[in-house]
Amino acid sequence: MKVLKLSLAFTMTFILVNANAQNVDADLLKKHVYTLASDSLQGRGFGTYGGRMAKDYVIAQFVNAGIEPWEGTYAHPFIHQGMMLKTEGTNIIGWVEGSDSILKHEYILLGAHYDHLAYIFKHDSMVVYNGADDNASGTASIIEIGRWLVQHRSELKRSVIIVAFDGEEAGLIGSTYIVNNNVLPLQKIKVMFSLDMVGMLKKYEGIDLVGDGTITDGKQFFDEIAKAHGIDVKKQGRSVEQQTDTAPFGSKGIPSIHVFTSTVSPYHRPQDDANLIDYNGMAIIADFVADATLNLSQRPEIVPDRKFLVQAKGKVINWGAIAGVGCSMDDYSDEFYNSKDHFTASVGLYARLKISSKLSLTPEVLYHTHGSDHQYGNLRTHEITIPVNVEFTLSRQANSMLNPSFFIFGGGYYSYRFSGKVGSNSMDFEDSFRREDYGYQFGLGFDVWKFRFKLSTYKSVQSLNRTQNIYPMGSLFSIGVLF
Repeated sequence: MKVLKLSLAFTMTFILVNANAQNVDADLLKKHVYTLASDSLQGRGFGTYGGRMAKDYVIAQFVNAGIEPWEGTYAHPFIHQGMMLKTEGTNIIGWVEGSDSILKHEYILLGAHYDHLAYIFKHDSMVVYNGADDNASGTASIIEIGRWLVQHRSELKRSVIIVAFDGEEAGLIGSTYIVNNNVLPLQKIKVMFSLDMVGMLKKYEGIDLVGDGTITDGKQFFDEIAKAHGIDVKKQGRSVEQQTDTAPFGSKGIPSIHVFTSTVSPYHRPQDDANLIDYNGMAIIADFVADATLNLSQRPEIVPDRKFLVQAKGKVINWGAIAGVGCSMDDYSDEFYNSKDHFTASVGLYARLKISSKLSLTPEVLYHTHGSDHQYGNLRTHEITIPVNVEFTLSRQANSMLNPSFFIFGGGYYSYRFSGKVGSNSMDFEDSFRREDYGYQFGLGFDVWKFRFKLSTYKSVQSLNRTQNIYPMGSLFSIGVLF
């Protein structure tokens, strides 16, 4: 606590000295945005010619700013395997080495994605999604913050890694690749910033700093710096923003902060052009981030918030609701026929208990109705079913709408039939039919954000009838949602 109080006192002194200085050149920011958001770059789509042109421009600006290449190269290519396609992307990574012999081995990461949505054809004309605010603004900012840090390297104690991420619009692909493949020393990154859409300070009348509470005393720290720069902080907290490049880093317990002027620009529309950007506001935000970065580099320690670390580990148990529809029938093992398909459905609750990064246990409690043919008319049961499955995750992606996590599963179930009919008659569970049922099921599925989609097949191992071998079976397509 004493160290934190000393850090805050130092922060206040530092702010008073530096806040009134204009550090970042608004004209240079404007130059970068007009270039990156020009029609000639064709919307900087992931894996496109325009994206490669943007990559070359950003690398040239890193060189011009004096930002050193990471491990000897700025370009760090990767291959993304989609449903049917492989797409090559490139993260651009540079760094500014700190001056302290010990702290320079720890890092602050400044990131911004440089890709956007490319273009469409409308009435035989190309309509380009230039993405000036999203996110030429953030890319321009990290270039110029990097230039300023190079000029103030003697004051910088921790080192700063500067990353222009690729593939963010396609589902945080570039940042997820970095995290999952240890491209950077994650255990030594003390805090990361994602500057994603920072071009509308005047129109939004402030900034969002979602994730500032991931650092102990972070809210107070950033509020003081923002106040000194005349910035109103509108949204903040210890939750990590999941729809930008903070998400993969936050999932690893790295304090991660989204610097954002909201979606008041023409977000994801062709009208997001360079002439709409507030360049003086961008310079103010860049000054703010530069000051915060320099101050954080000089702190004796950067302490993650304790509650954030608990959240980052992820819930051991997740709960949700699930419902499914499908086809069912009975297997008449002693007869020469099976029944035709009938309607089956289920609805209820499920839980997901993480055993490891790949294995989970998923019990469910469901109302289930099963239908089939019978020699005395259509058969229909109503039952409470408790399946318990073991899931094996085939892929693990970022928590994004565009990145599904695929899994296969198998297990057993227990059912209790509380009512049923054969034709117009109620089932006789005392003499003719069994109330209890046991069986197995298996299938596959995928999770997308909070939603679950799965296809399952089930079959009983105990006859429904006490005197005749009849085994219920069926298939269900189910959709679930986490609470």
